[in-house]
Amino acid sequence: MYDIQITERPALTLIGSHHRGPYQEMGAVYQKVVGVISAQNLWPQIQGVVGVAWDNPDIVPPADLRSFAGFQVAEDFEAPEGLERLHLQSGPYAELLYTGPYEGLRAVYQYLMGDWFPKSGRQHAPSPSYEVYLNDPTTTAPADLKTLICAPLTA
Repeated sequence: MYDIQITERPALTLIGSHHRGPYQEMGAVYQKVVGVISAQNLWPQIQGVVGVAWDNPDIVPPADLRSFAGFQVAEDFEAPEGLERLHLQSGPYAELLYTGPYEGLRAVYQYLMGDWFPKSGRQHAPSPSYEVYLNDPTTTAPADLKTLICAPLTA
């Protein structure tokens, strides 16, 4: 159904904000982070936009879902006041490129976690999956949005 590749992903350093609640609320969290980045003129240091998710929304109640609205920065970048820092480990990942509206991501994850993982013989590592947003949702049609999904694997 989807083309899934096993890759070695580099470590990532993010600045942003943790969130607990429905994943659909992440847009507002990103807007808050964007406000801090803009106010402190940090855009020249931003290397990409990354969303991090710890929980499966088919198992965890919406109010308890844990996520992070992040922007990739250099490893030695210090988070400014109002933002937090998060480090994602390097290692093997199952990678899937999804094209379409963000609302379709849940079905992609259901396939990845419920079908691909059991059939692949691989195990999800005890760290969060993340999404790299490859284009801007404010200037890209929802059908054309590109999201790279990265699920960590045990070695």
